[in-house]
Amino acid sequence: MAVKKSSLYSKLWDSCNTLRSKGGMDATQYKDYVLIVLFMKVITDKYYGKENSLIEVPNDANFNTMISLKGKKNIGEEFNTILAKIAEENDLQGIIDVVDFNDENKLGKGKDMVDALTGLIEIFQDKDLDFSNNRADDDDILGDAYEYLMKKFASEAGKSKGQFYTPSEVSRIMAKILNISSFKKNDTDKNVLIYDMTCGSGSLLLKAGAEVGKGKIARLYGQEKDANTTGLCVMNMFLHGNETARITNGNTLTNPQLLENGRLMTFDFCVANPPFSVKKWSTDLEETYDRFTGFGMPPEGCADYAFLLHMLKSMDPDHGRAAIILPHGVLFRGGQEELIRTNLIKKGYIEGIIGLPANLFYGTGIPACIIVLDKKDAPYRKNVFIIDASKNFVKDGNKNKLREQDIKKIIDIYTGRIEEDKYSKNIPIEDIEAEEYNLNIPRYVDASVEEMKPDLKAHLLGGIPVIDVNGFDNYWKVAPNLKNELFSNNSKKGYYNLNVDKDNISEIIKQSNEINDYFETVRTRIKSWEKDIEDKLLNLDNTIRVKELIETISDKLLEIFNDDILINKYDAYEYLMKYYEETFKDDLYMVTDNGWIPSLTFAKDKKGNIKKNEFDSELLPKDIVINKYFKNENNEINELNNKLNNLISDFDGIVEENTGDEQLFNDDEKVNEKALKDLKKEVEDKDIELINNLLNNLSEQKELKKKIKDKQELLNDKVIKKYNSLTEEESKNIIVYDKWFESIENKFNTCMSNLINNLANGITNLDDEYESTLTDLNNEIEEKEKELSSLLKDLVGDDDDLKAFSEFINQLGGDANE
Repeated sequence: MAVKKSSLYSKLWDSCNTLRSKGGMDATQYKDYVLIVLFMKVITDKYYGKENSLIEVPNDANFNTMISLKGKKNIGEEFNTILAKIAEENDLQGIIDVVDFNDENKLGKGKDMVDALTGLIEIFQDKDLDFSNNRADDDDILGDAYEYLMKKFASEAGKSKGQFYTPSEVSRIMAKILNISSFKKNDTDKNVLIYDMTCGSGSLLLKAGAEVGKGKIARLYGQEKDANTTGLCVMNMFLHGNETARITNGNTLTNPQLLENGRLMTFDFCVANPPFSVKKWSTDLEETYDRFTGFGMPPEGCADYAFLLHMLKSMDPDHGRAAIILPHGVLFRGGQEELIRTNLIKKGYIEGIIGLPANLFYGTGIPACIIVLDKKDAPYRKNVFIIDASKNFVKDGNKNKLREQDIKKIIDIYTGRIEEDKYSKNIPIEDIEAEEYNLNIPRYVDASVEEMKPDLKAHLLGGIPVIDVNGFDNYWKVAPNLKNELFSNNSKKGYYNLNVDKDNISEIIKQSNEINDYFETVRTRIKSWEKDIEDKLLNLDNTIRVKELIETISDKLLEIFNDDILINKYDAYEYLMKYYEETFKDDLYMVTDNGWIPSLTFAKDKKGNIKKNEFDSELLPKDIVINKYFKNENNEINELNNKLNNLISDFDGIVEENTGDEQLFNDDEKVNEKALKDLKKEVEDKDIELINNLLNNLSEQKELKKKIKDKQELLNDKVIKKYNSLTEEESKNIIVYDKWFESIENKFNTCMSNLINNLANGITNLDDEYESTLTDLNNEIEEKEKELSSLLKDLVGDDDDLKAFSEFINQLGGDANE
């Protein structure tokens, strides 16, 4: 049985809450305990009892041993012993055995500690958490779960403690824009060396390693300052099948560990997300390793360029490429940093810069950028490619997040060096020189959105400005006749009149033949895409890599929407990727792990007994099966339910009308069959008919409920039999066409409805803005003044009396005109 992503995530996060309720741990501490137990669970499932496995799992030191310790007084001490044995067998001393499972300050004393660790083990004992069949080489559910936990830990750790994790969205961008997959060193050396000098928990390093193409071997290297985080990284490497990764502990700037013959090792690719603007970084610096020679010494109060220059020195001198995340300040700060920046640009090492949204990272809210370094083409560099992606994101709680479409667009634009207005531009070095080597992105790419200024003439004299209507130009390209139907020329040049009642705008757009023809074109494109990918989906088996599959089919979707007028291709991409994250990804893994035949899951009561009539299937929901095979039976049940609801509504309405003081029913009275029969004995003859109606209503409800129950049970029996008789071919077709394709089509139907609403709302807002002219307002004021004068005259008498009344008001500080 495949582990469903959402189920796994919630179960693992429950483990965090178990520990959080005991002792005095914050997120940076309890993550260590949770992830170590996850590590023990995974290595036991995947490697215990297997010969020549990646990890040696002793008979007396595995997750099963931990289970046997539940409820025992010495559970914490014994856990430490188990981890020490695992560490010794796999040369992981000082890495996975640094966390103390017998720490009373963090886990609580006595029974509290026993309960906390027992509860933690029980969560990982869940039968759904079976990792024996999960494939780590495909960035599968296990890797996703690990990243999910790291993200949750980072978000809860607070401003200064979230630096052990780089958001996966940014990691993916960095890994892709370096073109690691196309790298070829030579015909004999298949190794691709990748290095992260501040590797944290290893997510960025793993993303880069995953980009190494087929037939080549990723050799991963990293250094991390924090000892506990180093342990997380090592475990992450093992969990993803990178047991040969070399992860070291120590301060990269003052004590680099990856050395050869007293010099820094060099690598084919480098990636890093170092802590921003570290102060007093050079306090213990003894050896510079020529990192700063030819560039200048970074200032003591800010380590940003120290990290960048360490990375530069660690790049292969002939072909090294790298990407580093740094705060925007490195692009424009003066002093020593300006000198370093100038030397980097002059030597051609900066290939590109990508400006990211603010509040993206867990350790800081300030905006950051990705700087891409390249040595191979440095001597010939004539341009720096700059992207401003700072405006493209979505809110995610108290943080900002890059959407799938934002990630894809950055990668496509950067790798293709595509210039796009207000987004990206290739900047000649001489232009940067003219700006005195200041790389502040807005100097080169203006991503600001120009707000439409109100048209004073239209406000004074009426009419809708042509320039405002032309803001919907893409719609008019699709539907020029619709524009002529909605607008006509005003007597003033450069202005339109709205031809229709604005309450009818939406309906007119919906009925437009041009708009409907366009929508039909969109549906045809979707069908064409489905036809193009159906064989890939119908032939899914356990040899398919899900990550590669979704990349292939999403790229095809981008192609068919490449020239669409109204639907941006990256918006189309987002519709697909949202469905992928919600449902499609889980389904693909279920099929590749377990095949096409769907399994039913039955609900259970408190005693653990199966509820026969409460069931469903994750892979093939019963609603789809019912709609396809038992539509008539389901319609009958729906009709009966509608009748029942009408009866209930009628009953409640009559009761409500007759409830209150001196009414038939009291406010706090429960009106049911027994109460009505008792009341019938006491009331006057005039109320007997009403009570009889209510009793008849309840009787009909009872009959209907029985009918519904009987028909529902009969339908359930048919549905269960159908599930049991489904062939693989039948299941395939229902899942692909009736579930996946129909769901994606529905998302695009929503998109098309949104297009109509956006146009209708935009036109309505324009008409609202310019509907009332200054002349209209003045006329309205004059009319109101006349009405007020007439009312006052009626109130106080003739003109002399009105004059005297006005003077009296003035004496009181009022104003007769108001």
